[in-house]
Amino acid sequence: MGAAREDVWHVIKTYWPLLLGNALEWYEFTLFGYLSPYFQVNFFQGSAVAAWLGFAITFVARPLGGVVLGLIGDVFGRKVAAFPSIFGMLLSTVLQGCLPTYQSGPAAGFLGLCLLVVLRLLQGIFTGGEIATVSTYITEVGNPRSLASSLVMIPATASLGNLLSLLVTFSFEGALGDGAMTQWGWRLPFLLALLPGSLAIWGRRRLGETAMFLASEAEEQLETGKAKRAMIKIWELVASYWPQVLIGFGAVAALAVNLYGGMTWGLVSLKKHGLSIDFRTVAGATSNCVVLLMAPVVGCVADKHGAAWTQFITGVALAAVGMPLLISIEESVESPWLVVLFYGIGFGILQAFLMVHSLQVVELFPVEVRTAGMGLSYNVGFCLFGGFAPMVFEAAESLATWMPPLLLSLGGVVTASTTLVSLWLRSRGRIQLTHVRHTPYFYCCGKERFLNFQMQKSEEEIKAIEKKRSAIEGFQPVVDI
Repeated sequence: MGAAREDVWHVIKTYWPLLLGNALEWYEFTLFGYLSPYFQVNFFQGSAVAAWLGFAITFVARPLGGVVLGLIGDVFGRKVAAFPSIFGMLLSTVLQGCLPTYQSGPAAGFLGLCLLVVLRLLQGIFTGGEIATVSTYITEVGNPRSLASSLVMIPATASLGNLLSLLVTFSFEGALGDGAMTQWGWRLPFLLALLPGSLAIWGRRRLGETAMFLASEAEEQLETGKAKRAMIKIWELVASYWPQVLIGFGAVAALAVNLYGGMTWGLVSLKKHGLSIDFRTVAGATSNCVVLLMAPVVGCVADKHGAAWTQFITGVALAAVGMPLLISIEESVESPWLVVLFYGIGFGILQAFLMVHSLQVVELFPVEVRTAGMGLSYNVGFCLFGGFAPMVFEAAESLATWMPPLLLSLGGVVTASTTLVSLWLRSRGRIQLTHVRHTPYFYCCGKERFLNFQMQKSEEEIKAIEKKRSAIEGFQPVVDI
């Protein structure tokens, strides 16, 4: 526990610009969700489904950003990809707070809607590259013995960004009222991102390259140009690692559905059910605080039992309790403190244990295609299961009130089933699921389960692997001053 705490503190102290940028990313990304009632009025002619479609547009662009900026990270370096992602994300967010609306007339409203779509697409492109770059960077600079404890800092800071987004939005809503928020107040949370975003940009300029990338770059010794290298890497990713890409889709399903279907859509839906802003704020803040407080515990559990074990158990838990949890929340509006309890504690615990998803996905790919592989699989999965979740939940509720809760539980089924299938393929020697630390991955009942027989190396091979790994770990990244 002490060693893990020391490793995590080193990551936070040295690589804080990555974590700050990640918190900012999720602050910006979730703003639209909490402000969707005002976008519904100002841009979407009063249609809630259309407003949630505007939310989903960003997710459509995320896979493109994940692949493009991922290739930049795999060819030119992780540091190179980290800078444009945060800069582009900040710019596209701040400009959303400056758009004309239908309040200024039909022509201005149509122009504002078109520009909103463009900015949402740009935000999706840069956000897709952000999560891939940051996850790869932390994976390659973190100590393998406490890799889960280091990587949960990424979703933990995402929850911090989500919490700040919620508090800022609801604070302005409570202070200004619905009228002023609809007129102009909705712009303020977007403009507030400018200051912390500028700090994150300044900090990332000082980051050095990761040792694993530099070692891989030196080993490849390719004479081909950068453009050709990018084409080679994307072909290798599609041709050789397509099973891992598909596994990545399913691995993020539970988190994506829980975050955007259960938590984001659920909190906005509670406003329509009559829950006051005070209790919605307390419920949302409680769930995010639970995630932040449980991050060290989740990291230790995953470092002891492995990413696959943690993902499987939590996927099963979401499948079992997701439906009754959301139903209980919706039926407890008349008892607000029960909503706080069910929403804050229930969603908070589920979200906390789903934080290991980034480790499961980033480990699927070797260093040569890691950023692009993470960017493609993670972002396509989030697009399919998260981006369209609020819109689907909104439409499903109009058909039957029990359908959104059922969809929430199905997210857990997808992740649990995907994990089991991947472990079976690993046990048959079909695919390799880990490329940084091979164990623990699914440590249960005193034994590492579902081992790939091809991974059971001879003592000589193990020593050679450990020697190479030690050499890479001993090669410290250079920090530019």
